[in-house]
Amino acid sequence: MSQYPEDEFDVAGRDRGPQGVHREPRSLLRALAPFLAVIIIVPLLAWGAVSLLNGADDDPGADPAPVETTTAPADPEPAEPTEDPEGEPTDEEPAEEETTPEEETTEPVDEPVLTASISVLNGAGINGLAGDVAAELGEAGFTTVGAADYGSGSPDVTTLYYRNADLAATAEAIGELLDIDNLVEAPSATQNVEIAIVLRGDFAAR
Repeated sequence: MSQYPEDEFDVAGRDRGPQGVHREPRSLLRALAPFLAVIIIVPLLAWGAVSLLNGADDDPGADPAPVETTTAPADPEPAEPTEDPEGEPTDEEPAEEETTPEEETTEPVDEPVLTASISVLNGAGINGLAGDVAAELGEAGFTTVGAADYGSGSPDVTTLYYRNADLAATAEAIGELLDIDNLVEAPSATQNVEIAIVLRGDFAAR
């Protein structure tokens, strides 16, 4: 308390609040706000700049530059020189001679089949004619020969029937032996034998 007596100035100043430098102190959050802003905003700006640069490098719309690759050709192996007839070496390779295997040809068998079954049919009306012809064939080497009478009206002339083409040589041999020119391949006429000979009157007149 002052030792001086109170005057009018003291009375006037008693009802007045603090002015001038007498301000209310600021809070701690308001004091740290600028530093917090710097700490947060600066890293965000740096991250945004880096992302922008990386995005420009990884632009999917840009076509990649083609990479040309070249492969060096392999050096061909040199052909070994060969000597020509005069003894001088040459680079030309000798031509391989083409060899063709000999064709195996099978010629048809022209030999008569002596074991073929033969039937001599007497249609000439001459007694013993078929037996005589059968004996003649036996003497020629044919082993299976039979004789019988024949009563059908065909054929009109002496005819030799044989079953298939395999017996053609046999039929020709018999025709030449008996002087028969009419040789016919007829499977239906030779059902029981391989060769059938029908004798007619023209055969007896020979």
